[in-house]
Amino acid sequence: MTEVRTMTDEKLVDLLFTREDRLPKQVVDEFLRRPSLVPRLAGIVSDPYNWNEPLPRWWAVVHAVYILGAVATQETVLPLLKALRYSEACENDWVTEDLPAIFGRVGPAAVKGLKGVAADRTGGWLARALALEGLAAIALLHADLDEEVFLLIRGYFEDSGEERPFRQMAGHILLDFLRTESRESLTAFGGEERALADKDAAYRIAFTDSDVDREFRSRKQAVELYTRNWLLFYEPDVMAERGKRWDDERRERAEEPGHATASELCPFDTTGKRKKCCMGKVGLA
Repeated sequence: MTEVRTMTDEKLVDLLFTREDRLPKQVVDEFLRRPSLVPRLAGIVSDPYNWNEPLPRWWAVVHAVYILGAVATQETVLPLLKALRYSEACENDWVTEDLPAIFGRVGPAAVKGLKGVAADRTGGWLARALALEGLAAIALLHADLDEEVFLLIRGYFEDSGEERPFRQMAGHILLDFLRTESRESLTAFGGEERALADKDAAYRIAFTDSDVDREFRSRKQAVELYTRNWLLFYEPDVMAERGKRWDDERRERAEEPGHATASELCPFDTTGKRKKCCMGKVGLA
């Protein structure tokens, strides 16, 4: 590859659209050395069409979000909030799984916007839950926001008028952080979950009262989601392992039919969800 420091801005941006998941780390580092490119990155994630592009252009939004998260300034807040909305709508798990940690790095500047997303019932429960995870990640690094953030999350969790999946996710956050003030309500919710699962075998249970007891007895917070380093994506050994995984998956499904419809569940992922193996090709949810 041509020495990246001699590349024009246009050539550098073009690499986001052409190098798929093999964008070299030195390219990311060069973006971080050019703060003038933040508006270009913001434009990429703010354009809804980019979230449903075919390969290889599909990867541009992932790279743009990761780089904006590394920049982590006030200027990146709005495009990252848009990325939250679009990644959830397009089921882009590469982005949604790392957004909590990304917002944690952005810090207090993102609090107001995340609160707005969490409060917006028109936006869908998953986008709202991602906003709560982002707030929890910020509180983890900014102790002065701890009480405010977890009081908010607890309020949503204990509101019986909220959608059940949203309450499940809020409960998971409180359980991840072992919030002792919420232990009683978590235990009660877990009992409700057990009862619902007993009545309906297809019910997707979040956690039971026994799970709550076990987690609190472990005294170990589960904060990996909120602290993960998304920039490891660009490390050569991680990239090589990912390439091997793609090759293995391509061989395994060589004789298998593709997705018939946009709503079809992925047959190549053991969780039964359309995730990374399909790399966004099925389009909008």
